[in-house]
Amino acid sequence: MAVATGLQGDRAIAESGIFWDILLRLIEEAKVVPVVGQDLLRIPGPSGTRLLHSYLAERLAAYLGVPNETLSEGCELNEVACRFLSQGGQVEDVYPALKTVAQETEMLGVPEPLLQLAAIPPLQLFVTTTFDSFLVRALNHTRFKGNLKTQVLSYSPGQVEDVSPEFKSFGRPIVYHLFGKVSATPAYVVTQEDLVEFFHSLQSETRHPKILFDELNRKSLLILGCRFSGWLTRLLIRMSKAQRLSSGGKSDYLADTEVNGDPSLVMFLKHFCKATKIFTSGNAVEFVAELHQRWVERHGDTSVQATVVAEGVQSDVEAGAVFLSYASEDLSVAEKIKQALEAPGVDVFLDRKELHPGEDWEAKLRRSIHQCSVFVPLISRQTLTPSRRFFRAEWKLALREDEKASFSDEEVFLLPVVIDDTSLEEPAIPSRFRAAQWTLLPTGQPTDEFVKRVQHLYRKYQKFQIAAR
Repeated sequence: MAVATGLQGDRAIAESGIFWDILLRLIEEAKVVPVVGQDLLRIPGPSGTRLLHSYLAERLAAYLGVPNETLSEGCELNEVACRFLSQGGQVEDVYPALKTVAQETEMLGVPEPLLQLAAIPPLQLFVTTTFDSFLVRALNHTRFKGNLKTQVLSYSPGQVEDVSPEFKSFGRPIVYHLFGKVSATPAYVVTQEDLVEFFHSLQSETRHPKILFDELNRKSLLILGCRFSGWLTRLLIRMSKAQRLSSGGKSDYLADTEVNGDPSLVMFLKHFCKATKIFTSGNAVEFVAELHQRWVERHGDTSVQATVVAEGVQSDVEAGAVFLSYASEDLSVAEKIKQALEAPGVDVFLDRKELHPGEDWEAKLRRSIHQCSVFVPLISRQTLTPSRRFFRAEWKLALREDEKASFSDEEVFLLPVVIDDTSLEEPAIPSRFRAAQWTLLPTGQPTDEFVKRVQHLYRKYQKFQIAAR
């Protein structure tokens, strides 16, 4: 498949395969960041596939009671919002309505282009310009067999999240929602006004994710089907560079029908951003398909390898993971807490099968507790039983680890969580649990405060381990 660059004289080089070889080499050295746009989000339709945003626009129009005819491709959601406003609707009502509609797509399969990108392991940092969860689901499915391991961050003018300075050492992919995640509030881009506000905010020295931008400045962008107009594409590329576009520097790659259909933008890139390569022989979906094919030809099907590795994810505690100890009757609450902690990127060990007595079971359990960052016993009426239960062996070893390690007052290893109305004064509960920094979750529902606290302890442990190396 032919690839053109910003300079037409380079077509022969591109067609010879040098273009793909250079791109693959950059990916192998972890020097590429994909910027994923709506064109990769194709879902099953009546005749083949269709764009997710087109489907959402139709459903949103029906939900809001506005016409859905003749919507412009790529701008459908904005036009539905405008029609709703022209009928006297309030813009604040658009966002919870779209969230309701978007929830219907959670049962849909992950689009193939996203699975193909996720199957290229050196790609660890992903920037998405969409608000949905499909890219996160693709990474969790392909690399972790469904376990919620991918870290998810998002930006909005009112709340700036940034990647951690040590993110490369965490060994997990990151999806950064540059224009927000779907929400019941205007914290994500739906309208063109939203897009302008986000771009304006991202230019601010005090309201932009500095570490993320520093990383984008060092890496080549792989911009895939974002469907931005000419000036927004120019701004997106400029935001990822520390100097004027004409000053040279790293190569960026674009596969975007909006770019291909804008001769003035192509001319601009040709003269002022000569290192930028533009894929002109197809759309973003076709580009990703060829990239994946060439990766497999060179490295084999790495997604299968990742799945094989992922089968053992829950067999042992990953170094620094949070250990959830629970009575088997409280498994549903434990899984709910696990999901809440994994969403912001915290490694969690929850042994659904439990380690049963047998060969080296105690040594395995002791090793698991020794290398966890925080031990979280879930306390409930189920844990007051006097009978011998497996969680009591976990408690005993955790108490021994806490005593042996001699943690300082600033360090937290034991973090008991009461998930019902059980009193900590119950004699069945170890006294050291009562003295620890315990948390009350009487309904079993993890709160934002609890999640942030555990995330802080987890990150603090990670930083300590990095410093000790």
